[in-house]
Amino acid sequence: MNPVTPEARTSGADSFEPAVFRDGRFPRSARLLSGRDYQRVMRGGDRVHTANLMLALSPNPGGEPRLGLAVSRKRVRLAHERNRVKRVAREQFRLGRAELPGMDVVVLAKPGVAELPMAELHRQMRQALKKASRKCVAS
Repeated sequence: MNPVTPEARTSGADSFEPAVFRDGRFPRSARLLSGRDYQRVMRGGDRVHTANLMLALSPNPGGEPRLGLAVSRKRVRLAHERNRVKRVAREQFRLGRAELPGMDVVVLAKPGVAELPMAELHRQMRQALKKASRKCVAS
């Protein structure tokens, strides 16, 4: 097994280079981290809806797309289902990140999202990100 040095584990959050997804990780520079960022997106941005998801959008001051997840226990009761929804959201964000303009995205779950099959959850997340991209480019 190859030991990993602490320098290799850093995500580059202090640098202004684009976030690179290494080893399947979701780097800090691609995430919303502070409550202030979440509040800014939730209060002042646009919204995109699908049947079971809502995305709150706001222009990003840094120019790189970032993702925040707010999947509450009220909407998705079981922890493994909440984790599944968040995992799909992160994966679809990672796959579609190149086409996204500089914006912050917060994913919120609507009732019934836990009952969706995996393929439908992926489809709705892709659809929401495409709508978000078009909405941010148009504004």
